[in-house]
Amino acid sequence: MIQIIVSLRPVSRYILIIWVLTIITVSSLPSLPTLKIHTAKSDIRLDYFIHFCEYGFLAFLAFLTFTGKDFILNIGKTILITLFLILFALFDETHQIWIPGRAFNYRDIIGNFTGIIAGVIFCVFVFRKIATTVRNNPK
Repeated sequence: MIQIIVSLRPVSRYILIIWVLTIITVSSLPSLPTLKIHTAKSDIRLDYFIHFCEYGFLAFLAFLTFTGKDFILNIGKTILITLFLILFALFDETHQIWIPGRAFNYRDIIGNFTGIIAGVIFCVFVFRKIATTVRNNPK
């Protein structure tokens, strides 16, 4: 897994740009259907899980893009990237007020924020491991 992450680093900014444009495009589409799993007792909405995954991956791409070649994360850069991701999530949800058939949804925001936090935690631990590996095995 470490090797895959390291090999993605050179193209991460392009993947990040595509991912941001995809998020903006999909959230700007009017009247998207809500995906649900129907059970005997209730329906389980999948869109909150999708928000979690979408923003967790966004956080991963942002950290991969803006972390140095040594994969060391300092606290200032981590906070700055996290705040920018939170602002983007708020903008993304707020702009849906003006899209026909769409609305601002606090539960979507919660899905976005938890995805960002999970992505940040993942990156802190995994990038720390990668940084140690890179430091111990220079090429």
